[in-house]
Amino acid sequence: MESKVYQGQSFLDKVIEMTGSADNAFAMALENNVSITDSLAIGTLLTYSGTVIKSISSLFNDNNRCATAITKQNHELIVADEGIGAMIIENTFIIG
Repeated sequence: MESKVYQGQSFLDKVIEMTGSADNAFAMALENNVSITDSLAIGTLLTYSGTVIKSISSLFNDNNRCATAITKQNHELIVADEGIGAMIIENTFIIG
């Protein structure tokens, strides 16, 4: 089975879309000579020849794709540069 990577898709998105389970991530990474943490270029073709859980993989089609990759622009919307979570001790979070 072969599938093209679309905008916003991470490697794990493609694994779930193609196989129906994230359990197949390592096997698919070996088959495609990529790391499971790699950012995939749009248009990259990925292949998989193992078992597929059809009840899950059939949920995805041309109008419904798994796409959860976070871009730098989206990350800034999610994690604001303010508040205790973004503070650095002795730099922006001063004690005393």
